[in-house]
Amino acid sequence: MRSRIFVWLLLAAVFMPSSGAGEPLRVVTADGAITEVVYRLGLESLLVGVDTTSGYPQQTELLPKIGYLRALPFEGVLALKPDLLITSEHAAPEENLDRLARAGVQVEKLHAARTPDAALRRVMSVGALLGEEERAADLAAELRSEINRVQRASLARGSQPTVLFILAAGNHSVMLAGEGTAASALLDSVGAVNAMSGIQGYKPANREAILVSRPDAIVIAESTPGQFEIGSWPEVERLDAWQNGHRLVADGMMLLGFGPRLPDAMAAVNEVLPAPSKVAANGS
Repeated sequence: MRSRIFVWLLLAAVFMPSSGAGEPLRVVTADGAITEVVYRLGLESLLVGVDTTSGYPQQTELLPKIGYLRALPFEGVLALKPDLLITSEHAAPEENLDRLARAGVQVEKLHAARTPDAALRRVMSVGALLGEEERAADLAAELRSEINRVQRASLARGSQPTVLFILAAGNHSVMLAGEGTAASALLDSVGAVNAMSGIQGYKPANREAILVSRPDAIVIAESTPGQFEIGSWPEVERLDAWQNGHRLVADGMMLLGFGPRLPDAMAAVNEVLPAPSKVAANGS
């Protein structure tokens, strides 16, 4: 028995990621949801830098910022001497990622998550890259339990409310979320219907479209707190859903990142959805 334990420990030491010479792995993450996974796994000590989409938890503010996910600088990343860059398929420019790989940085681009299952797979992928598969499996199981609880509650509601989903990055950049977006995927996960299902992607907010949408609930994802000023959008304020309190204004990364806060996002949306009787009344 002792010999088996010794062999297992020896193998673990051989395959545990490191930067060589006994030094801990130096990791840069470029995607807010991936950064959150690293923190939830308790492996934040490995991080030497993050991108500007990584603002949660608050401790990320203490780390060097390498720039925006879709405009990653070659020199800015390389200056941190990372062994591993974990990012998503949204990362760009590809030329800089290729240059980093040629410079000896292990560049890993993970698939974007648009379903709860995909979010859990990404947790496992991050855990595998950092040599903590068991810890990642425990986290995935915890998140799965929380997701199942919220989805049971959404099924018990017995209706499919219509939701107007707004993405706010300042009042001059307010978008309506259509199909094929993370916003629409979040609504799907709690059995809600996108009020803008007739459009694809994110489109600039159309005041007339807002008025005719007649949603049962409104969800607003802010890039930073306070970016959506309801006083500038009387069309939203006039909607029955807003007047009746069926509204949510929350952090955009929590709502759209499909990271480890996904159960929180699902629960927050589910809580503002009206009861079936009110849904029927609104649709009549």
